[in-house]
Amino acid sequence: MNEKVLIVEDQFIEANDLRLMLEKSGYKVCGIARSVPQAQELIRQDKPDLVLLDIFLKGRQTGIDLAHELREQHIAFIYLSANSSQDVLTAAKATQPYGFLVKPFRERDVLATLEIARFRHENSLESHLRRETALRKELAQLQAAGGTPEQRLLQAGIALQPYIPFEYLSVSFRKNGAVRHLRDYRRIGFNEYQELGREELSNITGMPADVVQQLQSAQPWETPAIFNGADFAREQKSVPLMHQLAKSFRLQSSFVYPFALPNGRTCILHFYSKLPDAFLPFHTGICQRQRDLLAELAEGSAGIAPERDGTPAAKKAPPAKVFDGIVGNSHLLLKVFDHLSQAAPIDTSILILGESGTGKERIADCIHQLSPRRGKPFVKVNCAALPATLIESELFGHEKGAFTGAADRRIGKFEQADGGTVFLDEIGEMPVELQAKLLRVLQEREIERLGSRAPIKINVRFIAATNRNLEKEVAEGRFRLDLYYRLNVFPLTLPSLRERAEDVPALVQHFIDLFNAKTGKRIQGTTDKVMAQLQQYHWPGNIRELEHLVERSMLLNRGPLIEEIILPGFRQPEHLPIHAPVDNRVKTIHENERDHILSVLKKCNGRVWGAGGAAELLQIPPTTLHSKMKKLGIRKEHIC
Repeated sequence: MNEKVLIVEDQFIEANDLRLMLEKSGYKVCGIARSVPQAQELIRQDKPDLVLLDIFLKGRQTGIDLAHELREQHIAFIYLSANSSQDVLTAAKATQPYGFLVKPFRERDVLATLEIARFRHENSLESHLRRETALRKELAQLQAAGGTPEQRLLQAGIALQPYIPFEYLSVSFRKNGAVRHLRDYRRIGFNEYQELGREELSNITGMPADVVQQLQSAQPWETPAIFNGADFAREQKSVPLMHQLAKSFRLQSSFVYPFALPNGRTCILHFYSKLPDAFLPFHTGICQRQRDLLAELAEGSAGIAPERDGTPAAKKAPPAKVFDGIVGNSHLLLKVFDHLSQAAPIDTSILILGESGTGKERIADCIHQLSPRRGKPFVKVNCAALPATLIESELFGHEKGAFTGAADRRIGKFEQADGGTVFLDEIGEMPVELQAKLLRVLQEREIERLGSRAPIKINVRFIAATNRNLEKEVAEGRFRLDLYYRLNVFPLTLPSLRERAEDVPALVQHFIDLFNAKTGKRIQGTTDKVMAQLQQYHWPGNIRELEHLVERSMLLNRGPLIEEIILPGFRQPEHLPIHAPVDNRVKTIHENERDHILSVLKKCNGRVWGAGGAAELLQIPPTTLHSKMKKLGIRKEHIC
């Protein structure tokens, strides 16, 4: 083993212990750095295969800052951390590390994590190269295809969507300091975009059209720039158009990519997202590597008139991929579609995470149908439903006489799926003793039937799903660390229904149409009052609960509209008594701010971070919200 490892750790004793441990196991330690600048210099001198990276280091820069550079250079890294705050862990996870090692280190955990990181990095690098090759091919085909330059430019933006996630795209051109705004595109569905003209933006933002035009002409960026969270909030102060777009479309981050065209102009692509941390430095690298093709596509578009008559229309990218039976257009669900379309064609393991009832099995169906294995068997195994005494026989099969009652040979689920896909639902429920055997299957791609000593080679793709927190299960010894990372090559996290409440009306109508066809009823929809109740409910059972509730309500309903619905634990606002005392005291600004934050936190069930959290709804960074809560004395017991 000649793999080079760089240790970035400012505590000498811990760094030296790691060095001795690694060298004893055959790794080559190419250096120990105590700060980010030292690490950067060592990387320039002798590029390592893998970096063990402490989060807190000497100097102003942290390991998280260095992690972004490592991703750009395709160097695998593992974080070394003691107990960190939720803020730090959230920022660290956003860099997509290949593993975490928690201090103090155990030798077996270090070596296992290194092996898993190597495996994941090899798969990730191969996947990355395949995807960028596919993107380049798609952009080249757009250049050769017919259609107007404007259409090709829109298609280029859509082609970039799986690689650079955005909900809003703005395109402008600059020459000799003068900026001419071309088009804005708002994402309204998978492969569906609405073109927004100046008049429509005027109506949405409430600004006169000439003011919109003036703001669109102010594009100060000369080089690529990324604005996430607090940086995005600060940049808005000097760029009024960003502020108006963020306010109107609930945008929380952006990525600007200006690039020169052969005709002397500069094309400015400005991507926006509703997520506060959507953009990373490697997105700049993706654009840089496709720059020549983007320039060819954009050069022909530079001559298009900036505005045209008529109402802007929604445009679709043909052909659209079909996600049969999955309903909704929220940005969180569209993000799942983007990831799904990337992962499905690549023959790698996928781990689907999400609460119970969010549609994990339906997502697994889509992955199989969009994969090259779609004509082959798709075998589903519910690990929670199989008795522990039978699960091994079910998965691996058995020979006649292998145990009492084995009267015939049985072909197991893995063997049945040869050439196709196995879906391991509720993988978190699998007994620990069986996890080791599953790990061997994933590594060797071979099985042994019970009662047989002859291994059988299988060609199977694995998709696993769970509603458990597997990181917590690993920490508490109920799930193997090595199996977790083998399955977690490409994780897909499904949002809960309360995080995408805007999809509730479409889901309700979908289930009404479904049950109308089944029962012969002719129910058209719900009243506004019922729909408001459905969108305010917190949905602990997610889509499955909504489906059952709609079905029950339809069976009890007599008219064309559902006028009443019974939600568990949902209380209507109580009317005040006629003679209730009225508080005429004027509240202070701080009291009003406290009340508003409390109401949003209750709506989000106390969730501050992440998609659908209070920080996203309030359009402020999570760290700012956390500080405000502390300042205003808001504690968890106030939210319940």
